[in-house]
Amino acid sequence: MRPIPVALLVVVAATIPAYAAPTTTQLCESAVESTSAKYAQCRINAESRFSKTLDAAKRGAALTHCSETLARALANAHNRYGTACAVTEASTAFDAYLNQCSDDVTAAAGGAALPNYVGDLAMCNTDIATCTGDLTSCSGHLASCDGDLSTCAGNLTTCTTDLATAEGDLTTCESDLAACEAFPAARILKTAQTTSYGTGTDGDLELGVAQNYVDNGDGTITDTNTGLMWEKKSDDGSIHDKDNFYTWGMSTPPYTMNGTVVTAFLATLNSGSGFAGFTDWRLPNRRELESLLNLEPSSQAWTFPTFDTGCVAACTVLTCSCTSPNTYWSSTTVANLPHYAWIAYFNAATVGYGEKGHAIGGPARAVRTAP
Repeated sequence: MRPIPVALLVVVAATIPAYAAPTTTQLCESAVESTSAKYAQCRINAESRFSKTLDAAKRGAALTHCSETLARALANAHNRYGTACAVTEASTAFDAYLNQCSDDVTAAAGGAALPNYVGDLAMCNTDIATCTGDLTSCSGHLASCDGDLSTCAGNLTTCTTDLATAEGDLTTCESDLAACEAFPAARILKTAQTTSYGTGTDGDLELGVAQNYVDNGDGTITDTNTGLMWEKKSDDGSIHDKDNFYTWGMSTPPYTMNGTVVTAFLATLNSGSGFAGFTDWRLPNRRELESLLNLEPSSQAWTFPTFDTGCVAACTVLTCSCTSPNTYWSSTTVANLPHYAWIAYFNAATVGYGEKGHAIGGPARAVRTAP
């Protein structure tokens, strides 16, 4: 045999690339990935044998062996590489996560459908199916499949992220659906009359949607069935005092609402950061104002308890709720008598109309449409 020239050996040696030795972190990551793959294959093998033998005892023992082997392997990786291991999940977490994957594969092999998600999840299922096929065909060649397993691990990470996003969207959707289903279809509100005056009367049938008032604890009350947020009234001499009277506006053309109900009352509520943090307070229209009338009791103020409770001298909107037995302004004009505005009588539970330019005026309660 002729000797190889030294110059040729030098050239050949120079063409061999040099690779840096893997770090302990990389070695730990590789060990965890390899262990996970072996665990998945172990479960698939156990399920495969069970499909042929239907021996439940052997299947249980085999799956237990897979879990114990996984736990030991992960513990060995941590013991060997210590703090260099980036993995933070416990072996039980790996066990549970990989169990789900292998269970889905087993179910699909028996005729069930694999989990199906939209968008990227469909692509992820394809990747998982490809990865599962690769794992099955490469059961005797795992050492040479490290690259494929790394790709599969990346695809599983993407799948997990997409699944979490889908679950979050589903939770939001279910919450929105529950809120939508809880909100009644548009219907007339109940009058609150419960005394029956014969078959077919209001108190007998009690038809309509019941008001549902919630005291927000900030000087406001919300009817969750109408979406209206009401100003509470007090007896402390403030802008909210039940005994404050305001003028509506002009009794002559163009009959504009520009009285103190606008310039003093609403202007104060909507100034700065607004009352209770809102600057869109307004005067209610006739229908909105009528919704506060309770047609059942014969009391000082014909309204609901939430609007007439604990009212004593010097109490504030944070400590009481007051309703004066007077006529409250609405923002609605009487169509055929434009110098009059509709009012609600809280001393008789009825509506009427008052002259817009009345010098004394009457009380007012502000409202806004809650978002």
